[in-house]
Amino acid sequence: MVNLPCILAKKTVTVLTKNSEKLVRSLGLRKNRKKSGLFVAEGLKLVTDFLSAGFLPENIYSTMDLPDAFDTVRYEMISEAEMKRITFLETPSPVLAVFKIPESSLTHFVEAPMILVLDRVQDPGNVGTLLRTALWYGVEHVVCVVGTADIWSPKVVQASMSALAYVQTVVMHRDDLIEWTQTHKKSLVVADMNGTPAREFDWRDGQMLVMGNEGAGASEAFKALGERITLPGDASKMESLNVAVSGATLLYEYALSVKP
Repeated sequence: MVNLPCILAKKTVTVLTKNSEKLVRSLGLRKNRKKSGLFVAEGLKLVTDFLSAGFLPENIYSTMDLPDAFDTVRYEMISEAEMKRITFLETPSPVLAVFKIPESSLTHFVEAPMILVLDRVQDPGNVGTLLRTALWYGVEHVVCVVGTADIWSPKVVQASMSALAYVQTVVMHRDDLIEWTQTHKKSLVVADMNGTPAREFDWRDGQMLVMGNEGAGASEAFKALGERITLPGDASKMESLNVAVSGATLLYEYALSVKP
């Protein structure tokens, strides 16, 4: 794929080509994101945050003149009708960018005091919310177990509200993750209905908080190896909390425990 120049370039007024439209729309599918190494972000703040974090833009499309933050990147002015053809939002934003997906590595995960593990969490909204919450509470390393919604899908990118610009993420098979945790002496903390109440839990450096699938919960393999933690509640009136709500509450409890 040909990279567009992104240095000392100015806006250009253009007609959206069929090939450009086809490329952007194709990035709604995981297989095409994987093949191209690209993802879509929409919205002025979201695009600005990715640029500020050092993400490399392949294309930027706008229906308006962009602020000074865009002075050193090339962007193309298109019509609102053209933006409607490429947007993934119900109400199009005036800015849409195609970025390169960064390479992922476990190198910096070894020293992370806390790692969030998403175990087959399938709803993009839940995944995005958990990424946002993790960053808010200072957890900057996230492992997505295979079966979790693709974090670079348009829905997750939007729901993460710029968190993906700043957290480090990797995708791993469950068994590979278990082997890695044992090699690096990490301990699993598994969210489960039957576990130690969060307020009584002993949070320590080197732990990995596992949030499981919306319906099935965390994998039995994780439960067998890890400590279990729960949020006490009235199970007679409500079966369980949404995984994003549970994760947010547990991350809050973790943040309280490490607050100086």
